Order: sequence, then C-alpha cells, then structure tokens
Amino acid sequence: MKPAILQGPSEPLGYLSDLEIGHRYRIGKTVIPLDSALEFANALDPLSFHNDPEAAKQSLFGGLIVSGLQSLSVVHALSVLGGFLVEDRVICGAGIDELRFIKPVRPDDVLDVTAEVIELKQPRPGRDYGVARLRYSVTGPTGDTVMTFIDNHVLKNKRG
Repeated sequence: MKPAILQGPSEPLGYLSDLEIGHRYRIGKTVIPLDSALEFANALDPLSFHNDPEAAKQSLFGGLIVSGLQSLSVVHALSVLGGFLVEDRVICGAGIDELRFIKPVRPDDVLDVTAEVIELKQPRPGRDYGVARLRYSVTGPTGDTVMTFIDNHVLKNKRG
C-alpha cells in the first residue's frame, strides 16, 4: 500500500534554526489508486461510500471517495518517502491541529501538497530541539483545496 510519488519536494525541511516563518515548501504530488483506497477502507474505514462503489452512488458524495484518514496518511508518507521530512532533522511529530477534510478525494485523483512555516517554538534551556508548526494544504486535480492541517514537527535545532 506504498503511495505513488509523482513528484518529490522542492527542498527538504531544514533544522529548526534554518527555518523562517512564512517560508513555503512544495512537498510534491501523489495519487491514491482505486485498489489502495478499497484495501484501506475495507481494513480500516469500512463505510460504504469508501468501499462499495454501488452503494457510494446513493451517498451524499454520489460515488466512491477515499477515506480522509488514508489521505492524511498518504500525505505523511509522501513527506517522508519523498524526502521532505529527513530523519536526521526530525525527531518526531507532536500532533496534528485543525485537520479539515474540505472536499472529497476520489480514487486516482492527483493530490498536490504544499506547506508553510507558521510558527517556531525555540528550544527550552538545555534542549537542542524545538517545534516547527507547518500549515499543510492539499489540492485536488481541479486545484481546489481538499484538505488542510497544521503539523507540529519536533526538529533538531541545528546540525549536531
């Protein structure tokens, strides 16, 4: 169920001390194929509008949609596997804030992901890491925003 990386990042996320508020990153492009959407839905989000094409036609969405949880997971996988989140800089995640599923994602939609640094929390005394808050935006094939969230990345402060 590894996501397809159609385009990687413009640059990797730096160390905390390298970042500037307002800096924007292009994370890349990915797609969730129908077979992957159905596999995920059947295992982890078995609602009929995610896993039953015929029943989904009668839903509010008028057809099959990808689970929002899978869309979020695929964006994270793109960030790591595509080379935006680099393990020698990223310690861990500290939570996701303001997650919004704005428009449905359909199987085989190409998703374009960007992020902007919105806040930097400097290290406490005696620590060599802090938190970078990035606002992620995911657009679909028509350019409409389909998902947004703020990810709290715990980052090393500088090369060590």
